[in-house]
Amino acid sequence: MEINQLQAFDMVTRQGSFSKAARALDISQPTISLRIRALEEAVGGILFVRGGTRLELTELGTSFLPYARQALSALATGTEIVRQTKQGARGRVSLATLPAMTTGFVSSAIARFKASYPQVDLNIHTNHSDQILEMLYDDLVKLGLLNWPLFSPISLTPLLHFREPLVVVAHPAHPLAQRESLTSLDVVREGNPYWQVDWETETRSWHTHLIGAEQALTALPIHTAHDLVVRGIGVALLARPLVTDDLAAGRLVELPVQDLPAFARESALVCLSRERQHLSNATRNFIDVLREEGRMFIYPE
Repeated sequence: MEINQLQAFDMVTRQGSFSKAARALDISQPTISLRIRALEEAVGGILFVRGGTRLELTELGTSFLPYARQALSALATGTEIVRQTKQGARGRVSLATLPAMTTGFVSSAIARFKASYPQVDLNIHTNHSDQILEMLYDDLVKLGLLNWPLFSPISLTPLLHFREPLVVVAHPAHPLAQRESLTSLDVVREGNPYWQVDWETETRSWHTHLIGAEQALTALPIHTAHDLVVRGIGVALLARPLVTDDLAAGRLVELPVQDLPAFARESALVCLSRERQHLSNATRNFIDVLREEGRMFIYPE
């Protein structure tokens, strides 16, 4: 039993004659007759009552018709899914990222990708660096978003490299937001309080240098510090993508700290080096969307 036989059977049923079905399929009448005869041999009986002005289905043909159409529909659906998969419109994208990297341009990229490719399964996981490396190695995810550079026991290929500037922010009503010029020492001593976010070795050294032994220090996760500052409590050094919307909406202001070093959070979208040439089209489309959304922070290699 062949697909073209099922197509001939379906079209003859719809058109009511061999000649009309042949024209609809753009084949000769003898060809369509041969296909129907071969199909009847395959199913073991006559499918049409010959004679009269219009062909009628036999009892066997009536019983077989819904299954023939179901098979044709499944084939059409499968063919379309394969076509969409090749174009990246279907498939699966899997990413593991640090919890602190799920906002800003990353969340914008997720929303944009899902709107553009609604039929793609998108799976975003959060974990610590060691667990993300394990997930990549075990093929649980294809992509990882990690702090960079990173010592790794497995070979990784960076696909995108981001450099996000760190800025000191406060609520517009905070006393420091009324000042035209500040020093780093002003921020730490008058932040009331200054929330320490542990970004990297350089920022830790900066904190150690500025904060005296007699001064109490509160170290917080990134999102906790962000939430408190938006509520008008204290100031913090945060990544610009995290606060871009807050700055635009007036919920936060960037403080004019004149001697602030050019701190930045560096990260990279990575995959296993052995998988670089085998990423699906859907995954490549996601990378393109993330590149576009994060274009302001792309760090040239």
